Parts: sequence; structure tokens; C-alpha cells
Amino acid sequence: MATSQIIQKAFNAGYLVEKHLPQLSKLLVKGFQDSKNPYAQGFIAGSNEFSKEKTVSKSRFLERLQEKYGDTKRGIGKKRDDREMDIDI
Repeated sequence: MATSQIIQKAFNAGYLVEKHLPQLSKLLVKGFQDSKNPYAQGFIAGSNEFSKEKTVSKSRFLERLQEKYGDTKRGIGKKRDDREMDIDI
């Protein structure tokens, strides 16, 4: 099997393992002794790719929430005029 095919298969495996079993993926990445091994290179690259995509996806989600609802910290520590008033009866 050609080196590029090995790297591609390992990349796909790393991506899928990181997606479905992230704790196992981290153990496997730590367990690779020889990072010059084509399989190790592909697996680590696939694992890292999924992590990057996940981070970008979360950032986009938070940006969309902020666009839709505004700043989420706006009510914290700021006075608002519509709060309850103390009225003695």
C-alpha cells in the first residue's frame, strides 16, 4: 500500500475516533511512539482536524447567538430601570 493511502486511511480513522471517542483518540495520539510513522502522522492530523472544525463550529454558533440576542453579559452588573420598586403600603 502506498504511503499516501496509509496516511489518508489513518487521517480518516483519527478524524472519526476523535469525533466519536475523543478520550480514546487522545490516548492513542499520546501512545504513538514514532511520530514519523505515516500512520501516526495521518491519525494525528485527522484528530487535530476534527478538533479545529469543532472549535470553529462552536465559535460560529456563539457568533450567531450574539447576533440574534445581543451581548449575553448586558444584564450582569448593570442597573436596569424596569426592576421592581420598593413600595410601602
